[in-house]
Amino acid sequence: MKIVTQDDIRYTEQSEVLNEIAAKLGVVAYRPDYHGSRGDKNTVMFYTLEDEEHNRVVDRQPTHYSRGEATDLRKRGSSEIPDQYIYRDSLWNFENSDANGFFSMSYANHGKINLWCADWREQVEGHIRLALARKRQFRHIHETGGWLALREADGTNNDLNREVIVAMKQIHSRLYLGSVNIYGDDRRELICSGRESVYEEYVGQEIYNFHCDFAVPGADETLEKLIRAWNRGTEPHSARLVDQITKRVDELGGEHFVWF
Repeated sequence: MKIVTQDDIRYTEQSEVLNEIAAKLGVVAYRPDYHGSRGDKNTVMFYTLEDEEHNRVVDRQPTHYSRGEATDLRKRGSSEIPDQYIYRDSLWNFENSDANGFFSMSYANHGKINLWCADWREQVEGHIRLALARKRQFRHIHETGGWLALREADGTNNDLNREVIVAMKQIHSRLYLGSVNIYGDDRRELICSGRESVYEEYVGQEIYNFHCDFAVPGADETLEKLIRAWNRGTEPHSARLVDQITKRVDELGGEHFVWF
């Protein structure tokens, strides 16, 4: 008679949640053949329906390549590998691992998700939603001619920006929106003088086109100082501040937005 352990119970619970989230978001939760085997940390890979269907076609080919392998062959001067022989990448992966990379049913993705937290389901869903929104956005931009292609009021891109914001809120619980250039003399004066914050906390309010330039999971003081300095326009080499602002948003795990 098999003894059911706490890890068994948690594995079943987590597997059910991952499947439920995949169904809700319209993606595929794929467990590779090494899932749960020795050395694996319960890897679950999430794919769009289109990419999962494509990979099934690749499975039936006599030869197949990962995207990295196909890229390496092309760089070495080999012939271009047809798409039907190349597996498409997952959009997000889940694994049971702690901050040190060791197997743990209490954490996921090198400790980034604490599976004992009451909102761990929301966090996992947020990560998948964020990855899915970004994938759809990059694909949309590519298919419509790239970021520099002339477009006006691109509803698909703008709606996906809003989806990114909702997903980030799920991941971090608290989320702050901000802009680099502050418009309006009165508001700029209030912000530059420190009487008004550069941040707007996102609590589910309607997000309009061009609402913000970035979103970050915390009201960071360093980023706020950089934005104030940029809008004062009095700092030496102030043009470099934009690069510093962009870098700081990245360091905080934030997201940048382009609106049309």
